[in-house]
Amino acid sequence: MKNTHSQEKSIFIKTICGKYSNKVQADEAPRLYAHINIFFRLLPWSLLKGVSFYSEQSYNHSPWSPYRQAVHKLLIEGKVFIMQNYKIENAYRFAGAGFETEILSTINSSQLSLRESCEMNFYKSKNNCYIGHLKKGCNHIIERDGRKTYLVSKVKFDKHNFISLDEGFDIETGQKIWGSDNGYLKFKKIDDM
Repeated sequence: MKNTHSQEKSIFIKTICGKYSNKVQADEAPRLYAHINIFFRLLPWSLLKGVSFYSEQSYNHSPWSPYRQAVHKLLIEGKVFIMQNYKIENAYRFAGAGFETEILSTINSSQLSLRESCEMNFYKSKNNCYIGHLKKGCNHIIERDGRKTYLVSKVKFDKHNFISLDEGFDIETGQKIWGSDNGYLKFKKIDDM
């Protein structure tokens, strides 16, 4: 069982790590989609005593000002791939680490705090695709324009594609407050680890 977990972990790592771009989607419908880059970079084992990643999302026109940065620790329970989500203190200091990977060596565990209600669970499908969503019962609250919203996040990826949808809903009314009105963001992997 340990060998199987190790093998499955390696496949997951190889599949998710790299640079993704939705340039094709943005070029086809520039009024609906901004050109965005997403990076997943493997971090040293010693950082969180396990497999972890740095992720960064930024608009293509502003790569040094990412709008989302996080560290994720990978765990496996049965057939579930769990991505714990860590907030980075003073994250701006690591801006650009997706493409300037030397910056990653300056992250240390004292700068990280676990986001308790922001754990993604992924399941591997028969066609080597990973499908994920926030863990049931997780209520990650995000404040937007003075309103508290809960996050609904859906992700699907394989070795060539990364498709995601994040939406925020009012915690009292359930009304959608933020997120894409045009469906999923569709990224192509343009660079491996």
